[in-house]
Amino acid sequence: MPRLRLPMPELPEVETFKRYLDSTSLHQRITGVAVRDAYVLKRVSPRELARRLKGRRFENSRRHGKHLFVHAGNELWLRLHFGMTGSLEYLKRDEVAPKTARVLFSFANNRRLAFDDQRKFGEVELIEDVNEFLQTRRLAPDALEISLSHFKAIVGKHHGAVKAILLNQQLIAGIGNLYADEILFRARMHPAAEAASLSDNDLRRLFRAMRYVLEKAIALKTDFNRLPKSWLLPHRGKRGRCPRCGRALKSATIGGRTSWFCAHCQKRRQLRFQA
Repeated sequence: MPRLRLPMPELPEVETFKRYLDSTSLHQRITGVAVRDAYVLKRVSPRELARRLKGRRFENSRRHGKHLFVHAGNELWLRLHFGMTGSLEYLKRDEVAPKTARVLFSFANNRRLAFDDQRKFGEVELIEDVNEFLQTRRLAPDALEISLSHFKAIVGKHHGAVKAILLNQQLIAGIGNLYADEILFRARMHPAAEAASLSDNDLRRLFRAMRYVLEKAIALKTDFNRLPKSWLLPHRGKRGRCPRCGRALKSATIGGRTSWFCAHCQKRRQLRFQA
């Protein structure tokens, strides 16, 4: 299979990594683990990682938000977080691993799975209980598992910019900067709109936009070259123009991140005060 390198992994990218791993690396006996750079290891040494995984098999996987958990039997899970530049590559028998591969998992069929991470913001860890990890990290429900009523309760009851709410992994897990911009563009909502001021119809529209954007990106295997031209992402950035009205896109720092939006199609409304 071709190398899988996707930009700024968010929920759709990690779901694509999950499906890639499932189709290449499950049910094969692990014969060794080579750690080329221990910087990405969290709370486990290279020796312990190799010792605990050798002889086991990756049985299944589970994604939650931006985290990928790979079950290696009994009470042992491999946790992968891809940071900003993480990716996976399933290597053929004699294929040379990328220079920025940080961890290599070798299988009995002489294939290898590389955890590649150029900027080393990714994480590799062994854990025993996924649910306990999620609880300890206070990670919110996954964005694709939240119901409409739960979504309304989360967004509608929090003050602050709606984009900051979408980015908060303790409120909704999985959405990052790029897809938050796309979701808000589809919902015709300004990223700085006050979340608590959104109407019921606003929240319903935002929820539908979130589901559509995430599911569509997954269906396209997060190939940005295949994204609809009507989306914001293909035009996002300097000199970008709105695919709806043709006006120049604007940028602003919201929630500590650079947001791109169309000031005409995503008008900012005044905060509605309720008596």
